[in-house]
Amino acid sequence: MDQLIKDNFRHCMRRLAATVCIISCQHRDERYGITASAVTSLCVDPISLLACINSASTLLPPLLAQKRYCINVLKHSQADISRRFSTPLPPHERFSLGKWRNNSDAVPYLADAQACLFCDVDRVIPYATHQIVIGRVTGCQFDDSVSPLIYQDGHYAASSPLLESLAG
Repeated sequence: MDQLIKDNFRHCMRRLAATVCIISCQHRDERYGITASAVTSLCVDPISLLACINSASTLLPPLLAQKRYCINVLKHSQADISRRFSTPLPPHERFSLGKWRNNSDAVPYLADAQACLFCDVDRVIPYATHQIVIGRVTGCQFDDSVSPLIYQDGHYAASSPLLESLAG
């Protein structure tokens, strides 16, 4: 029964579209980053986000040591950057693609991302194979256009608004 539930759960999750992000940080002059889709807003007071990160991720130790990071919300045209950050490459090679900059706190961010949310680690909650990282947002910037990269059914996708009926 457990395997059937796991298989069905995986099929269900393929139907849950999610915006693709890159979580990035810097520690001891080295940049680190991973592709993530388990990112969501938590609340507005205090302004916060949560991200679920695998405990075995190479990002987790430097992120927890530095306590500052950025959630880079990708545009639909940045699938190649997402792929780069989801493959096993040395950290410096991941950042060779895209317009990466550092903010005044030395946190790397993708300058032309859909949006960048700069965070400080507020709390970490372990759960099974992952760590739920709650971050307080300390700054944000966004592009005027809205064209997020979506991950759906094991593939990248783009979103588009539904046409509203004129018949009302």
